[in-house]
Amino acid sequence: MVIASSSYVSKPLISLLSISNEHELIGLITNPDKATGRGMNIVPNELASWGVSNGINVLKPDSRDHLKDLIKTLNPEIVITIAFGQIIPEELLNLPKHGWINVHFSSLPRWRGAAPVQWAILSADKESGITIFKLDKGMDTGPVYLSKSVLIEPDETTELLLTRLSNIGADLAVQSLAVIQSGSEPVAQLNSGITLAPKITKNDGKIDWHENTSEIFNRYRALAGNPGIWTLLGDLRLKIDSLEVSNRTANLPPSEVLITDEHFLVGANNGVIEIKTLTPAGRSQMSAAEFIRGLPNRSGLQLG
Repeated sequence: MVIASSSYVSKPLISLLSISNEHELIGLITNPDKATGRGMNIVPNELASWGVSNGINVLKPDSRDHLKDLIKTLNPEIVITIAFGQIIPEELLNLPKHGWINVHFSSLPRWRGAAPVQWAILSADKESGITIFKLDKGMDTGPVYLSKSVLIEPDETTELLLTRLSNIGADLAVQSLAVIQSGSEPVAQLNSGITLAPKITKNDGKIDWHENTSEIFNRYRALAGNPGIWTLLGDLRLKIDSLEVSNRTANLPPSEVLITDEHFLVGANNGVIEIKTLTPAGRSQMSAAEFIRGLPNRSGLQLG
């Protein structure tokens, strides 16, 4: 079999299949090397580097035709995609004996799309999940082999939840292989409860201080790791690295700043947010206290 992925979340599944006595992992298909960093050096992605260091046959097709040629050459019985980030052309789906299956981090049909975990947290969902389904020409619309619901912890971030789901998903994917080998057919998804989880952009990380404190905290949980959450102080962009809902009862209008005892407090719709650490544009990360000490003026400040 082959795994197609461009994310660290596939590591548990790759590791599990690498030591399996029942399944043979013949290759990892991932994205081509690309220019990154200030020097724009051409480097492999993190998963590709990890795969090579662990003796995995890493392949990097740079076009649909190249991908098609690789699948024909490798001739796997099945391809498992997990956070691959590419739409698989329909003509490729039937090349492997058992087609392509996907490890998706939601309970489908809720949160079809590229960012299911982020949208689940943004939407204050109490549950997430993993669904193993057969790829078809739609966007996460294929029939399901196995699924499992998982409770989301109140303070859990995207990174923490994805790590947990990737470990559970690895086991569920291996169980699905047994289901496929038994000849069982996947079950069509429901036509109700469909929601979409489009790709997250940097603009999604902008804080709206007119939201409730819980909504702002959920945006922090969902997006602080990637692509980051931010706000403006005048023309200065502030990346917010950590914040918490404050128990202070200051009567602050939304977006208004109160600095007291080197605490950086900001009004929200129904309460107060305290910024703990931040990174001003062009500078290094610092504590709120360090940032406050550098302010020429501490009164009349407003974020937007």
